[in-house]
Amino acid sequence: MTINWRYETVSMTESTNSDLMNRWHHHTLTEPISYMALEQTAGRGRRGNDWLSGKNQSLTFSLAYPFSNHLNMMQLQGLSLACGLSTIQCLQQFLQLSKSKAQFLGLGLKWPNDLLIQNRKLGGILVEGGQKSIRDPIWMMIGIGLNINFPEQKTNHLTTSNLADINSNHVSIDIGNLWKELTVYLGNTLELFSKSGFGIFKDEWNAWDLWQNQSVVLQQDSVKVHQGKNLGVNDAGYLLLDTPLGIKEISSGDLSLRKEN
Repeated sequence: MTINWRYETVSMTESTNSDLMNRWHHHTLTEPISYMALEQTAGRGRRGNDWLSGKNQSLTFSLAYPFSNHLNMMQLQGLSLACGLSTIQCLQQFLQLSKSKAQFLGLGLKWPNDLLIQNRKLGGILVEGGQKSIRDPIWMMIGIGLNINFPEQKTNHLTTSNLADINSNHVSIDIGNLWKELTVYLGNTLELFSKSGFGIFKDEWNAWDLWQNQSVVLQQDSVKVHQGKNLGVNDAGYLLLDTPLGIKEISSGDLSLRKEN
């Protein structure tokens, strides 16, 4: 079943996710929405980090999608990972690259929600939402931020990259067209996820994980919490970390992943 998206654009806003969250809080969400800002002035990432973007240099949009009230928030674990994978796969197709060529150029994922070109940040995913009552659907807001030709910036521990960096086939990158293609692609992922959860995406997510088998540390507020070897993710989207005390399953929470120096 194809989702009948309502497409909306705004010339400028602080945050597309915040706008849709406000609608949810005011009980005005009634249908799936894909909402793009031509300019976003106060974008947000995980853990309250700023998301930098520029007019005509970035694609910033959010989806509002109602999951069935037969599900619960625990069953939506891994949603941001599935959306990250879906975004990477759509970008590969949009740029008319084979999977092997895209991976050779460095396109990939970093747990839990970063989109990378090699070790530089191309984009990110922010998922938030919830359920007002047990009779209501679970509304989830999925924010996507992508650098198209944004000037290089240092964000936390990663330098930014751009989609243009891997456009080896010189495909015309029209932001509006890319927004709609991503919306349709992500919609298919949301429907599949609602039926089957993250497990069916696990192997493909691991195939795109640029930091798999790397020595990494997990930090919370700049304090090292765990360190070990990144073994990829499990069926729930938890990071599997091979530590001196054995393999640990790590949910994302407020943790951030770094390469071990």
